[in-house]
Amino acid sequence: MTDIAPLAASERAKFGDPGVHAIVRNGRTVHAVSMGKWIGAEEVPELLCHTGVAGWSPAALQPTRAGVSCVRCLRSLNSDGDSVSPQLPLFGRDWQSDQPTP
Repeated sequence: MTDIAPLAASERAKFGDPGVHAIVRNGRTVHAVSMGKWIGAEEVPELLCHTGVAGWSPAALQPTRAGVSCVRCLRSLNSDGDSVSPQLPLFGRDWQSDQPTP
């Protein structure tokens, strides 16, 4: 049986410093990271928003010091909701306000 402890430890070391976030593979979205259970008692970095990573491997997360851009992660970090703007409108105007009044 393969010992996964060294792999888990190396992934934890990449994200151990405060301010280190993650990009999934070659993506552009920057996610906040927390530690989560992986196999048995081993903990590895996981995305705070719990977005799925196909073929999940701890090595799929690339460390970065760029600011978090994932809206779901930002909402989790700022649970008061004041720091994150609400969902953007789909169109450039409020379509309900353009309805004729009866």
